[in-house]
Amino acid sequence: MSKEPFMHANLQQSFDGPDAAASAIAQAAPFRDLPEPVVSSLAEASSVRTYSAGETVFAMGQFDGSEFMIVRSGKLQIAHADPNSGSMLIEHVGAGEIFGLAWAVIGEEMRAPAGVSLAAEQDCEIVAVDAAALRLIVSQRPSLTRNLMLYFARKVLGDERVSEESSPERRVFAALSTLAERDAVAAEWRIARMPKHRELADRANVDEADAANAVAKLIQTGVARRNYPGLIIDDMAQLNRLAR
Repeated sequence: MSKEPFMHANLQQSFDGPDAAASAIAQAAPFRDLPEPVVSSLAEASSVRTYSAGETVFAMGQFDGSEFMIVRSGKLQIAHADPNSGSMLIEHVGAGEIFGLAWAVIGEEMRAPAGVSLAAEQDCEIVAVDAAALRLIVSQRPSLTRNLMLYFARKVLGDERVSEESSPERRVFAALSTLAERDAVAAEWRIARMPKHRELADRANVDEADAANAVAKLIQTGVARRNYPGLIIDDMAQLNRLAR
């Protein structure tokens, strides 16, 4: 089914897309610690899209599992019908989280449910990765196969590390890691303009107090330091670990 009527979001691939996509992919739980060539291959098969709050990403029945999405910033709202009661259920996908990965991995063996719709609950930026390309890379890269196996095994077994990924503090760290960019001149990682606590809380889908406490922890432990109006990340590796 054609998705063209709903692809009017701003596509940034030709500007900062590849770098933005690679950064978001590398920070997402199933793809952390992968070799750079694997991340680059996934980034090449992706596009970066921005949506305004309230804008439709996929209308009901339009999502076909041909791509999966990583939320780089903002929040998506997913609506789907409960097969038992028929009532509509609402879920949210925040910064650093993924939608559609299982269907992308399975492919045509299991079609995505028809009764699903996606909309931007907030202004958001997503990285959409082609599902067929993902499966091809999986067949060629054992490291990616292993990462996906561990990721889904933990989901099935209810591994405590998976539940920790959704803790407020980790959500904030994940949101900050997607904002950090490498300054080639200064040879350091930095967030050029640090969002206000309220804005950061919205990005990470947490309370404002949680956002403030998480930032304070990074500064107190030496992971980051303020550099108005931004933030310098002195230990990007540690920030990535905290975001896991």
